Amino acid sequence: MYTIGQLSKKTGVTVRTLDYYDEIDLLKPASATEGGHRLYGNEEIMRLEQILALKFLGFSLEKIQLILQEAPPSWETAFTEQLLMVEEEKKRLEDLQRSLQGILYSIQIEKKVNWQLIFGVMQMFQQGENEAVRVLDRYMSREQQKKMLSVNMDQDKMDHWVALIYEIRENLHASPDSDIAQHLAERWMEGVYEMFGNDDEFLGNAWNAITKESDGVMFYPMTKDVVDFITKAIQIKESKGTGLGKEGG
Repeated sequence: MYTIGQLSKKTGVTVRTLDYYDEIDLLKPASATEGGHRLYGNEEIMRLEQILALKFLGFSLEKIQLILQEAPPSWETAFTEQLLMVEEEKKRLEDLQRSLQGILYSIQIEKKVNWQLIFGVMQMFQQGENEAVRVLDRYMSREQQKKMLSVNMDQDKMDHWVALIYEIRENLHASPDSDIAQHLAERWMEGVYEMFGNDDEFLGNAWNAITKESDGVMFYPMTKDVVDFITKAIQIKESKGTGLGKEGG
């Protein structure tokens, strides 16, 4: 038999935690000494190991208590349900991560906190993927949507895009045929082709979606003024025959 202190040393669980498990009837001692010291046997050690394992797998203490009191129809069912819950939580955290990253980029670009944008981003993620799909269905096939939404940029590439868009915003006053506008358009096109390849149909549909939805937050920081700037600069570049993939480009 082990005292609570000995059990704590053996398992690495603090005495305070063992006290709490006793208090909520999750792990009761097998007996006690005449002096009132709680004693735990092998059965209690096995139960504690089960508690620790289930806790590690993400089960709440309330759920663990129910599982250990009333064995589930099958352990496979219990773990399958837990896996589904973890997957849902993972998606929620990924959405939160993207939302926070987008807000950080907005601060870097606008040099201030845009609360209206933050509220819009929050609403968009609360609506879920179905809303994004509903919007994109107007412009492209599901296969093209998957291609657009699955693009994965590392931090360096993402920082590059943020810096490029910030530079575009800083030069919105420039004429579309100016050297700086043409240089920014060329960098933009190079980045797009690097990400998606030279798929004219896809790029046309994607740009149409971005153009039509530039007033919202779905494609931020591709705002209307940024889209208009890039569109005009690229049209001039292509009219001169200097676009990427064109003769003389």
